[in-house]
Amino acid sequence: MPPPPSPLPWWRRRRAQVAVATAAVVALSGGAVALLQDREPGRPLAATPSASSPSASPSATATPTPSPTPAPSTVPEARAKGTLPTVKRLRADDRWALSATASRASTPRPGAGVPVVYLVADDRLDLGWAAVPAAAARGGSVLLTRGDRLPVTTKAELERLHPAEVVVLGGTRAVADRVVTTVERVASVTRVDSDDPLAVARAVNRAAFPTATTAWVASAGRATDLAVAAATAASRRSPLVVVAEGARSLPAADAALLGDLGVRDATVVGGTKAVSSGVADALDRALGGEVTRAEGADRAALAARTHTMAWGRATAAAAYVANGDRVTDAFTGAVLAGRVGVPLYWSLVHCLPAATREGVLADTVARVTVLGGEGSVRSLVDDLTPCRSTEDPSSQWVLVNKRNGLSPRSFVPKDLKVVPMEHSGGHQLRADAADALAAMARGSREAGAGTVGIDTAFRSYETQDALYTTWLARRGRTWADTWYLRPGFSEHQTGLTVDLLPIGRSSCTINDCIDETPQGAWLARNAWRYGFILRYERGHTSTTGVGFEPWHFRYVGTDLARAYREGGWHTYEEFLGRPAAPTY
Repeated sequence: MPPPPSPLPWWRRRRAQVAVATAAVVALSGGAVALLQDREPGRPLAATPSASSPSASPSATATPTPSPTPAPSTVPEARAKGTLPTVKRLRADDRWALSATASRASTPRPGAGVPVVYLVADDRLDLGWAAVPAAAARGGSVLLTRGDRLPVTTKAELERLHPAEVVVLGGTRAVADRVVTTVERVASVTRVDSDDPLAVARAVNRAAFPTATTAWVASAGRATDLAVAAATAASRRSPLVVVAEGARSLPAADAALLGDLGVRDATVVGGTKAVSSGVADALDRALGGEVTRAEGADRAALAARTHTMAWGRATAAAAYVANGDRVTDAFTGAVLAGRVGVPLYWSLVHCLPAATREGVLADTVARVTVLGGEGSVRSLVDDLTPCRSTEDPSSQWVLVNKRNGLSPRSFVPKDLKVVPMEHSGGHQLRADAADALAAMARGSREAGAGTVGIDTAFRSYETQDALYTTWLARRGRTWADTWYLRPGFSEHQTGLTVDLLPIGRSSCTINDCIDETPQGAWLARNAWRYGFILRYERGHTSTTGVGFEPWHFRYVGTDLARAYREGGWHTYEEFLGRPAAPTY
């Protein structure tokens, strides 16, 4: 419960109240002792070498962890010296509109009409993967629909395409009869009346491919494998065979289908956990040609390997990029990439994995199209920004909250230095963050906003433990967990976080009300320019697990900070697409 009434709001009185408490002495391992000193409200703790400086004698569990050596660049040498490919976004208001937008991009002038459109329910994409290469082979398109009604954007695109036939995939539980009734006003409708993804794929392949010499094979349980396989098969105008995940052998119905089509060669997309060696062996026996497998350490590497097998070393002039965690975007990306005949790569929500970045920066790639809006992929992807770890404590992008503690818990940054600014109080940050903070402090003064000082910056595991234990005893767990992170779970331990306070004439003399000062207002508007984000904004405790702290700024680098601001984000968890962390 909040404290009793006072002239200041209770959350603003937090530090004023705790700052005048009795000093606490906490014994550290190895006999070292740290003193949590009393202080005036809002004033910084005095630097305590044994608790806040790597120059102190560390305990056996607090050995400084070196920063990792940067990985060698995967950018081709010619590309590194030249210009980057042109990057554009393909976005829409929702998944159905994005599907229609992709259809317009791949079929800008349908003329008198297209031969076929396959209609797939957005919540039954498992029924639609084989339709991607089937539509490409027949010169048609694939559109998403709601299962219960036809979206306006989908209907408009159907009318524009003016198909001779619409093939609805799935039974009435997947696509309701009312949808079919609406579609019948536009074109003749054929329903593949089955809710079994394998059976639907066979029916689609038989209808679309009179003959074929090659086929692609992927597991029904791996959406990103299926998307890459579907896009590649579509680019080659070859069928996609969908098999049950972990099946020990190739079903007789699929063997018969491949035999009837005259398929001789096949490429399996995915490792043996997705498509077993038994299925690959059965394909080898049934086809009599060459059966190859595309594998990778992760989805990005698998996609890159698949494209290399299909296109050779970077012969495509364009590429599509989608967030593999957004299955509907992945599906639409497969439709578009397959229809146009270029590779489909995977991004994370906020960056490009190494394998993807190498692929899109190949010398021949002149255009990259990113699918989805800000909710699907952040603007860092448009910038072709390489991924950094969000788990390595030495990474500038590390995520630390109640669900994501530091590993090791006793982590100490290697490159701590005293921040080179006035009113630093001797506090330390990592070198890059310290220099950025000094520049930000100068910026505040030069803009006429006033001077800022440091309340606290790097805090060691031992210092955080002492702080948390002290206030746990004084105020209870609910209060302590709202305002102090447990040791090993605090951003302060990364050396990338600082608590700032206003210096000089002001009605605010503690950092709790810094947001009501010219300095605080300037910081809120401009911190991103120096690579900082306001980490704990008002109204987002249910996501961050921490109360509103207008003084708490986290260094993430200028690229990420800019993307964070431009995207309108309010929590680092949501920016990274990670779960909320209200509790431990």
